[in-house]
Amino acid sequence: MPPEALFNYHTQSTAVDIWACGVIFLSFCAGRHPVFSLNNSSKIKNFTISNLIPLTCLFGSNAIKEIAFKYGYGCLIPDEMQKDKIGWETLCAKIKDPLAFDLLDKMLELDHTKRIKACDVLKH
Repeated sequence: MPPEALFNYHTQSTAVDIWACGVIFLSFCAGRHPVFSLNNSSKIKNFTISNLIPLTCLFGSNAIKEIAFKYGYGCLIPDEMQKDKIGWETLCAKIKDPLAFDLLDKMLELDHTKRIKACDVLKH
C-alpha cells in the first residue's frame, strides 16, 4: 500500500497505480511474492501498523518518519528497527541491472509528488 493511502492523504492520484506496478516489478525482481509479509499468526491487528512494518523494513525508519510527517502524522518506530533503506541488490540478488534498480527507486518513491509518471516509466 502506498504511503499516501496508508496515511489517508486527502489527494491521491495515479501515483498510487505507479506504486502498485512498482510492487509487482519488485516481486518479479526479487523472485517472490509477497516480498514482505507478516506471519499469519501475528498479533498485530491494526491495519496501518501491519502495513507500516514492511515499509519500514524496506525503506528504513528515517524515511518512514519523514514521509509520515509530510502527510501530517507522527510516527513512533522502535529504535530496534533499521534506520536506513535496504539496497535493491540485497532483495533482488539475481538482478544486476542498475537500470532496473533505478526504475524501482522511481516507482517506489515514498513521496507521491516525486514518483515517476506512467509516460516516463514507458520511456525508462
